Amino acid sequence: MAAGPGDKSRIYVSADGGDRWALSHTNPDEKGFYDAIAFFDEKEGLVLGDPVGGRFVVRKTDDAGATWKDVPGQEMPPAREGEGAFAASGTCLTALSRGNDAWFVTGGAGVGRVFHSADRGKTWSVAESPIQAGNASSGLFSVAFLDSTAGFAVGGDYKQPKLAALNGARTADGGKTWLPAPIGESGYYSAVRGVPLTNGELVAVGPTGSARSSDLGRTWTRLDDTPLNAAAFAGPPAGWGVGPKGTIVRITDRVVGP
Repeated sequence: MAAGPGDKSRIYVSADGGDRWALSHTNPDEKGFYDAIAFFDEKEGLVLGDPVGGRFVVRKTDDAGATWKDVPGQEMPPAREGEGAFAASGTCLTALSRGNDAWFVTGGAGVGRVFHSADRGKTWSVAESPIQAGNASSGLFSVAFLDSTAGFAVGGDYKQPKLAALNGARTADGGKTWLPAPIGESGYYSAVRGVPLTNGELVAVGPTGSARSSDLGRTWTRLDDTPLNAAAFAGPPAGWGVGPKGTIVRITDRVVGP
């Protein structure tokens, strides 16, 4: 997925492991902007876009990304004035593997909010988080769920990455309610990812470094100070992070690199 205004937002598909890519979809909304893409399985996935006409845009594929369509009869709560999603790490949207649940997080309008669908994108509800989002650069930036109930969201203000403010929130009820869960005393975090095949491990990364939790986000341990923007895991301990100026690191119980 390529992010950008209007038709700069595009989706490409590869059927040979990434050797060749073909354009499959271009955002039809002139005022649209795609932020993230996530899949439930090999066939069904969602793409999230900033509000058009007062509501967030979520389109769906059921053929492995070959075509993308609006969801018939979709129910989406209205967006607030100035509310948007952040494309920084590509993880403001997540879908539960082999499940029906999906979530996305927002900022820019008072407090960060979390939208949830339990039917693969047809109907959505929304809940407030304790993360402040009083300007266009602040709010929730990333969300991860380990199952249909346990989740964690991170954020802050990307223009003030060292600001001493709440930067994490956790839920144990599928996103209906969110509790403050700070990652250290300060710092903006741009991405949080669950570590597959572990019992509740999470890794959060941002421009001030990285941290790991082994208890669903209740407590955190500092990993490293290397600035990072995004991370991904294939399974323990196979994780990678990427950051400014082409930085690539390997994440295990510590950061190796850059």
